[in-house]
Amino acid sequence: MLNGGLPMNAIDLHCHTNASDGLLPPAEVVAYAARLGLETIAITDHDTVDGIAGALAAAARWGIEVIPGVEINTDVPEGEVHILGYFFHDGWRDAELGALLRRIEAGRVVRAQQMVQKLADLGAPVSFQRVRELAGGEIIGRLHVAMALVEAGHVATRREAFERYIDRHGPAYAERFKLSPVEACRAIARAGGLPVLAHPLGDMTDGVAAIADLETRLATLCAADLVGLEAYYPRHTAAMTDQLLALARRFDLIPTGGSDYHGPLPEKADLGSVYVPRRCLRRLREAAQ
Repeated sequence: MLNGGLPMNAIDLHCHTNASDGLLPPAEVVAYAARLGLETIAITDHDTVDGIAGALAAAARWGIEVIPGVEINTDVPEGEVHILGYFFHDGWRDAELGALLRRIEAGRVVRAQQMVQKLADLGAPVSFQRVRELAGGEIIGRLHVAMALVEAGHVATRREAFERYIDRHGPAYAERFKLSPVEACRAIARAGGLPVLAHPLGDMTDGVAAIADLETRLATLCAADLVGLEAYYPRHTAAMTDQLLALARRFDLIPTGGSDYHGPLPEKADLGSVYVPRRCLRRLREAAQ
C-alpha cells in the first residue's frame, strides 16, 4: 500500500511541532498522521515538552497513539549530539526535567539575539522581533533565524541561510546553553524516560554533523543509561542503517527511527516516510515497563 508513492508505515518516532521548530501545531501533526494511516507517533520537540498535552488531546479524538517525547540538543567539543527521550508517561511533567528545559529555552533566546546582532554586523540584518514572531511564541531555533533571513531577501533558501551564516562554523553562529549528552541521558532517565541517541550519522539539514568516534561515544552514553540508537532515518542509505543496526546489537541498544518530521519543508522528510519495524516499538514498550 502506498502513500504518495512512499511505503505505508505505521510508526514514526521522531516528529516535531511548532512548540519547537516544526511548522504545524501539535493537533495538526496528529490529524495529519491519522489521515496518513499511522498508528503511533512520538512528539519529540527540541528542548521542550510543551506540545505534548495538545498532541495527546488530539490523539484521543483521532484514535491514534502519541508517545510523549523530547529531543534535547547537547554539545560536545566537535559539534552537537541530540538525545531523544521516550515513554515518560507522566514524567514529561517532571519538575526537574522542566526546570532544565526552561534553562535551555532561556539560553535559546539569548543565542538568537546574539545571532541577530552578528547578522547585522555582517550586513544581513533581520529583526529579533520578527524571529520571535516566526517562532510563534514557542521555543526559538536556528530555523526561525533562517526563515527571517529568507524573508528579508538575504538568502534564497533556509539551507543557504545555514550554509552561509548560521551553521556551526558560520560567521553568525552563536553558542547556546551548554549541556552534555551524558547530562541529557541522565535527566531523561530520572524523569522516567528512555534516552535514545538521535541521527548519529548526522543531519546537515539541521546543521548536525556525524558523531566522531561513535563507538567511544556509545560506550560513554551506555554508562549513562542510554537505551536506544536511531537507526532508521530519512538520509540513511541501506549501508548506513546496517552499520547502526550492527552497533545497536553490539551495545545491546534498541534500534529506533522516524522521519524527523518538521512540517511541509522541502528539505525535510514527510511524516511516516521512514519504515520503522514494529519490533522496535515493542522493545521500547518492554524497556519502559
